[in-house]
Amino acid sequence: MRITINLASRPFKNEVLFYFIYAMAVAAVVGLSFYNWLNYVHYADNSRKIKENILQKEAALRRQRHELSYYESAFEPRKIEELRDLVDFINRIISWRKFSWTDFFNHFENLMPSRIMMVSIDPIVEEGRIRINLSLIGDGYPNILKFIENLEQSPVFFSVYPTMEGEKEHQGVKRIDFKLQLDYLPKVEVSE
Repeated sequence: MRITINLASRPFKNEVLFYFIYAMAVAAVVGLSFYNWLNYVHYADNSRKIKENILQKEAALRRQRHELSYYESAFEPRKIEELRDLVDFINRIISWRKFSWTDFFNHFENLMPSRIMMVSIDPIVEEGRIRINLSLIGDGYPNILKFIENLEQSPVFFSVYPTMEGEKEHQGVKRIDFKLQLDYLPKVEVSE
């Protein structure tokens, strides 16, 4: 037989399960809070580094913009054009060093028939190529054709093209005024 009457002034309740669940919940909240705090510290540190990096980049950008405005004001468009013209002029002078007038006239002396006179020579040196515009006066078509034939057979002249021809009176004598355009490739001697 069992007695079901509780004679205690305060009845005893087993609250171990309640406190265990309560402690587990508090531990979970504390653990999650600690985890969130660690993440916050980590991301706050990364955020600080990123902000410092952005500030450095903005400062560098401001310096570069300042330098750019300085250089833009130093080189006005007019000055840039003058500088470009000067550089082109100097490059032409440098390219003229490849052109030897002595060699050129020596070649012409051997090729030119006796009744042809040279009026003007306009050599143009560009990109390693020497193009020559000649103005000549001759006394007849046979001499002119012989001269053109001599130029075409020469190893230093090529692409010979007549660009203009017409009769003209020169010092009281009818002569043929003609112009030629040709490429000149002087032989480069290699010394050993």
